Amino acid sequence: MFAGWQTFYQMTGEAAATLTGLLFVIISLVAGREGSVNSNGARLFTSPIVFHLTSVLVISGLALAPCGEPHAPIVLITVWSLGAFAYATRNLIGILRMPETSHWSDLWFYGVAPFAAYAVMMGAEAGAFLHWPFAIYTVALGLLLLGIRNAWDLATFLAPRRSGSQNGS
Repeated sequence: MFAGWQTFYQMTGEAAATLTGLLFVIISLVAGREGSVNSNGARLFTSPIVFHLTSVLVISGLALAPCGEPHAPIVLITVWSLGAFAYATRNLIGILRMPETSHWSDLWFYGVAPFAAYAVMMGAEAGAFLHWPFAIYTVALGLLLLGIRNAWDLATFLAPRRSGSQNGS
């Protein structure tokens, strides 16, 4: 089913795993901040980034795993995407209920884009059953790019706001 796509899935899986590790470094930057700020931000912003990168890693692993049944990886990816869609829906609702968001783009990149990506992924799996492997390729690449964008956004938001910084923030 995914013949010829091994290099792509290996690259995206490695990138997702590496970025997930780097995100833990970012999280350590906020270890001394106020608890309510950390828990709300972790729940609505940090944790979803890790989840989306993990989704890319899972999709890549399932695509690369040797399997005798040609549709087994697609079925497993479908099950994963149903759960991911529910998770993205919960996060979108949480962001919409926030009294204030730090920037207008947070709603779109942390809420709407992941929700749409997992909705498209469910359609892409139908395409994969029709032997269109590029369908899942496109969604995996989109999730990876979204994870990179959101991790960078979070890092640039948190880094200048470390407690005890020289500029008095």
